[in-house]
Amino acid sequence: MKRIIVIICAILGMIVGVAIGEAVAGISYLKWLSIGGEIGFVDPIVLNLSFLKLTFGIWCKISVGGVIFMIIFALVAQWVVRWLKV
Repeated sequence: MKRIIVIICAILGMIVGVAIGEAVAGISYLKWLSIGGEIGFVDPIVLNLSFLKLTFGIWCKISVGGVIFMIIFALVAQWVVRWLKV
């Protein structure tokens, strides 16, 4: 249960960090927060079996701000889990 809480908080931290990085990309001294890249399939892979159509795809955007906030959220989640004694 503890690991699940920490993982969920880390994913939320990545989402918040990437959003903040994109929001401050226009500010010259905070532009470094938006540096990053994209990993995954840009176009999904489609398997068409005429009676069944499956689409596979995964995509992730990573930035400096996302990594920083992911680490912060994971550390805060560990502290909260210890504090709640879960």
